[in-house]
Amino acid sequence: MDLVPAINRPELCRMRVCLLAVVLAFSAPPCLAQTPDVPDWANSFLRSWYSSYNRGDAAAVAALFSEDARLLDLKGRASIRKAMADDFAKTKYQCAGGFDGFRLLGDLAVGWGGESCRETSRDNGKATDTKERWLLVFERAGPNEWLLVRETYENLE
Repeated sequence: MDLVPAINRPELCRMRVCLLAVVLAFSAPPCLAQTPDVPDWANSFLRSWYSSYNRGDAAAVAALFSEDARLLDLKGRASIRKAMADDFAKTKYQCAGGFDGFRLLGDLAVGWGGESCRETSRDNGKATDTKERWLLVFERAGPNEWLLVRETYENLE
């Protein structure tokens, strides 16, 4: 009896490339004095992300993800959209951030960076300031289109 679930070859390959992207991203020496060489499409993506996120537009944020994307433990664009809509109903966000590094890996790309947010409860108006580090993995979806396939982040103290 096989106790390991079957993983199709494209998904296994994608998982390996994502792992390689993470290793490459975090093994690169920090360049505090340099701005990372980030493609225009990635900067545009980040502007769209923050614009949609700060508006509380779950559908627009979810549209930046591939159909089978993962966000932490969420899988799939529909799950991501629902979780964000639920969150945006409770909390208003004002976030800004940017890339600290970026790597292109064929039809995949990985970017990492950080952000600061002001989270305001829609119930009581209480505001909290947060800081996060994040890692984004993109996959080419067309000649000039990239979609987010994996996102992970951690809150900083």
